[in-house]
Formats: sequence, structure tokens, C-alpha cells
Amino acid sequence: MKKIYIVLAGAFLILLVIISIILSLGKKSTTTTQKNTPFPTSIPTDQSLQSLPSQSPNQLPIPTTIVNSLDVSPDVLAKLSAITPVETADFKLQYSSRLQKIVVEKKTPQAETEFVNWANQNSFPQLIGNQNLTLIVDQGKNPDDFNPVIDFLNIFMNMGQGNPSSNNNQANPSSTLQSPSPSSLAPNSLAPSPSFTYYPQCGDQGDLPLPDGCNLCQAGCGPTTVSMIAASYLGNSYTPKTIVNMYQSKGYLLGCDGSRYSDAKQILQDLGLKTTDYLVFNAERSDTVVPDLKKYLAAGWTFFTLASSCDGGCGHYFWITDIDAKGNIYAYDPAYGRYEIPYNENTRYPYPLYRLAFGVKK
Repeated sequence: MKKIYIVLAGAFLILLVIISIILSLGKKSTTTTQKNTPFPTSIPTDQSLQSLPSQSPNQLPIPTTIVNSLDVSPDVLAKLSAITPVETADFKLQYSSRLQKIVVEKKTPQAETEFVNWANQNSFPQLIGNQNLTLIVDQGKNPDDFNPVIDFLNIFMNMGQGNPSSNNNQANPSSTLQSPSPSSLAPNSLAPSPSFTYYPQCGDQGDLPLPDGCNLCQAGCGPTTVSMIAASYLGNSYTPKTIVNMYQSKGYLLGCDGSRYSDAKQILQDLGLKTTDYLVFNAERSDTVVPDLKKYLAAGWTFFTLASSCDGGCGHYFWITDIDAKGNIYAYDPAYGRYEIPYNENTRYPYPLYRLAFGVKK
């Protein structure tokens, strides 16, 4: 009788072992399936980004000064930041140092599918469907609109009026003042001296009417900045009036509400100038943005820039041409810089608060 109990007990134990093995194999198979899914829901480990290429020294540098607000290790962020900008017929791709993500801007309805193909072909499957590492936005959409921490409804609306009257301790330039003569043309110089063409928005063309209301002095910092860049790189025929006419012919917004940086970028590209993708900042002070900007300046870029001249708004455009060893940002500023060319923007510290910039060069 005892032998029967022993046999039964042994069989029961063997059965338990078999069941345990089967369950273990089942769990293993499930885990493997999840790892191979094209839409991972977990943050990849450091090893999952081993295939990211190192940055080539002759490619445009990508800013890596970041604040780690996501649960992603510094090593992973460093590897993400090494991905250089990509543009195809369907999408644009760039690492955003402020958002700590790869931002994919859709250009066509096939953009997301083509991005998935690109990610697989370039051994970046960990970017597909991972919201911790990738942000997909519509064409021309500001990535900050998707940041739940920051409300840019009034601060960052893709516009700059260029009316400096709201700035603390800063007089509003009058359209009755005489305009300084444009400086000599020397496009390749980045020294803090008058080496580019300068136009004031409140100079002899300050009364120039804008297509959607107001005049150049009141709200024309955008086209005035574009005209300085175009005149410096392409010739002095590109006056503020010429650029305003271009805005009007293309149907671009230009009036009392200001103008759009995306339209300025498109005009500069249409004129044959090179531009970078957008560098998006969080209304940051000069000492925060200087390290990133200096990397581009060293590669020959200057910056069409959007900044706030007061808390809560006061959007204003200007053209950054140099940063000195002390971190002073020099710009051809159509409003504040009439009598100091280029103008040291840091003299109004903590303003301006930097919101967006894109590089431009011939």
C-alpha cells in the first residue's frame, strides 16, 4: 500500500514539474513577442540604442544641453542627440534638446509610414511608436504645443509683432528719427562690428503700410529682419519694402498681429539661402541658449531669432550674428539696435527671453 502512495506522490511531483516548465516556456514566448512589436510601450534600455551612429564632425552640430525631465538615462539622451537632421520628401526629422525627443515633422500623408521605413532601414526600431523618444507633429506645427508642462498660447504663437513699447526701461523708437545709413556689406565677417547691412523698422521706411494693417514701425520686425539678412548675403536691393511686397505677393500674414517665423524662413529659402531646422527654446535667458548657438555660429550660421521683450509676450524678431567670449549676444535688431550696430542684446538682461531660432547662411 505504501508503494502505491509513493508512486502516486512521485507521479504528482513529475506532473507539477512538467506544468511548471510549460508555464515558464509560455511566459518566455510572450516576452519575446512584446520585444519584437513595432510599437513598444516601455522605455528602451541603453543597449537598445547601441546602433545609433556617432556624430560626424562635418555635419551640423546638434545641441546637447538638456534638462532631463523624462525617465530616460543620460546615455540614451546622448545617443539620441547624435542623430543628425534628416529631410525627405515626406518628413523632416531632428533631435530637440529641450524636448529630449526626436521630432518628426510630417510633410505628406505618407510621412508616418515613411518614417517607420526610415527607422527600420537605419536600425532605429526603438524610435517607432515610442512617445518617450519620438514626437510626430504636423507640418509647420510648433513642437511646444505638445508639451503639457508649458502653455504657449500667448507666449509662443508663431508670431512676432516687433513693437518694443512693452519692454521694461526701453524707449519705443520713433518713426520720426533719422535712419542710420546701412553698413558696408561683408557677409563673411562675424566680428561684433558693423559688417552687414542694417535697416531700422522705424527709419525712413517706418510708415510703410503692411498688407494686413499697421505699418513697418509698429509691427514690421519680421520683414525688416529678413531684409537685413537678404541684403547682407545677396545685395542691397532687398530693402524692407521689397520684402514686404514679397510677403504680400505670397499671401503671408503681415500686419498688426505681426508675422510668422515660418513665412520668413520660406522667403529666405526661396531667395536661395540655406537654413537649419528650428531650435526651440523655453523662453530662456541668454546664458542658457548661448552654448547651443555658439556651435552653429562656429559652423558659419547666423540666426533669425524670435524672443520676448517682456513677460507674457512682446514677441520680437532680430538677427543674431555673433556671441563673444563673455556670452554677449550681438544682433542686428530692427527696433532696439538703431544706434548700436550690432546691438548687445544682453544689455537688457534678463530680457530678451529666447523662444525660437533657425540658422541661415549663403
